[in-house]
Amino acid sequence: MINEIEVKDNQGNIVIQPDLKVRHKDSQFEYTVEDVVEEPSGEILVILRMPEEPRFEPPAQDTVISDSPASVTSLQESDPDNFYFEPEDSSAPVDEDEDFLAVPQKEFEKEYEVR
Repeated sequence: MINEIEVKDNQGNIVIQPDLKVRHKDSQFEYTVEDVVEEPSGEILVILRMPEEPRFEPPAQDTVISDSPASVTSLQESDPDNFYFEPEDSSAPVDEDEDFLAVPQKEFEKEYEVR
């Protein structure tokens, strides 16, 4: 469900939090909130991480998908006990090459919606 969002609630508290997923209404690009900052002038800026890379590469247009035995590739079995989860280090340095988008409060409330 997609909802419009306001940066502040009725009491003036900032309700937008880091890691909130939002979508630009016109382009449908999805962004992640990095931070919300209040400028010395009182203007509130919502800092967004740029859209993520596509999750997969679409096949070339001339690719044919077939389920014939000749096209099936065998998979090797793996022992699931050999796999382990290593959580990301939250204290890891931020990628300095990462780009951010600073959106003023009024523009954010008008052009973005909660994912």
